[in-house]
Amino acid sequence: MRVPVGRFLCLLALAAVFISGARAQQDSETVKQFWPEVDVYVPLNEKFRLFFLATTTKAEETRENIEGQVGAHIDYLIHRKASLRAGYRYGFSLGGSDPFKEHRIVFEQTLRQPLPLDVLLSDRNREDLRWVNGEFSARYRNRVTLEREFKILNRQITPYGSAEVFYDNRFKTWNRNRFAVGAQIAIKRGVPLISLIHPKNNFCWTFTSCARTTAAPSPIM
Repeated sequence: MRVPVGRFLCLLALAAVFISGARAQQDSETVKQFWPEVDVYVPLNEKFRLFFLATTTKAEETRENIEGQVGAHIDYLIHRKASLRAGYRYGFSLGGSDPFKEHRIVFEQTLRQPLPLDVLLSDRNREDLRWVNGEFSARYRNRVTLEREFKILNRQITPYGSAEVFYDNRFKTWNRNRFAVGAQIAIKRGVPLISLIHPKNNFCWTFTSCARTTAAPSPIM
């Protein structure tokens, strides 16, 4: 039986992420998080759209603070199974115990592969150029996601699960992994959540909430 090359590569990436995550959890600190997020998509044409986000989390870049992040991006659809994203994000602490500010330039490359039972497999590569409290660093992130869309009471709901690994040049090691489960809910009817394939409207909202586990082993200097 022949296996499509794209599907084989996506499945291989999925296996690699889970193996890397399992290794990184050894001698590490695990933090459970609840991460609400509001996403706004503004399609421009069949190839381009704008993407805005606002989110909060706890102890992502600081030890105890509630943190906020806002961002603006532009997405480009190469074809049905591949897309690019570039954008800017501003992160900040919402408490005073451990203040921080971050300016971040983001580049993403995402491959998608439909699977049986209407499941979608995505492999996203991301590069972050970061200025945290004025200090520059770079980070690479690879995330594999499985998701499936449902319609409940005429609303589009997409449960998902993902695994992500981080490489930080400050520590010169894979210093963090994240496992997430959650759901995306379309606030405006008839508008796709994350698919760039068929933007149907000029404006849409999504809301994402998920539980994340982050493992951050001690850096190797």
